Amino acid sequence: MAELQTIGTSAQMPVFLSEPVSAIPEMLPKPGGAGPLWRSLIFPRRGQRALQLGGRGSGLFGFLRDAGVRFEESAPDAAATGAAGLDLILEDRTNGDAPVRLDSIRPLLAPGGRWVVALETTGWVGLAGQAIVRRARREGFETIETYYAYPSLRSPRMLVPLDCPQTFRYFLRLAVGVQAPRQRLLAFGARCLCALRVHRMFLPNLIVVARRTL
Repeated sequence: MAELQTIGTSAQMPVFLSEPVSAIPEMLPKPGGAGPLWRSLIFPRRGQRALQLGGRGSGLFGFLRDAGVRFEESAPDAAATGAAGLDLILEDRTNGDAPVRLDSIRPLLAPGGRWVVALETTGWVGLAGQAIVRRARREGFETIETYYAYPSLRSPRMLVPLDCPQTFRYFLRLAVGVQAPRQRLLAFGARCLCALRVHRMFLPNLIVVARRTL
């Protein structure tokens, strides 16, 4: 299976692709999940410890077991152990599930650990994505990144960083181009949302990656 590659932009932010733009193939995920896309975000290694929240057996993160990541059955007690030491907390919200309520996420992670939320709806993610980002900020995560998997989380061809407006506009040119009037109108509307910095709310999926560095 092809690994993701990057295409640079003038803003020095990459758009991750499964192949170069000149020949983007149809890329179908393996049964265990969209492995290459998630490897570019999670960097799994044998021996890492992970906790999955939600999903009800969706299998989105199933490929991590093949990579040697060990899944915990429940959240450890960070207060009792002093440091929980999880490498990954994976929240699967791809089937309309409500968020799993933990009092706090960041203390459960070891330094360098990531809280990864995959959100997907039949329409727009709306304010749910904004709520995830706000919570990550409140908890003090040092690095917070957001991405869009195009055209879907399970059959991704691009992984588009959303935190830089120039990168999103580059993606629009790449994905839509100059075609029929309807496509041009949709692209114009998307550029307006991007200028208002609300484009994340009007996408069918959103990936939030919050990293604890200290």
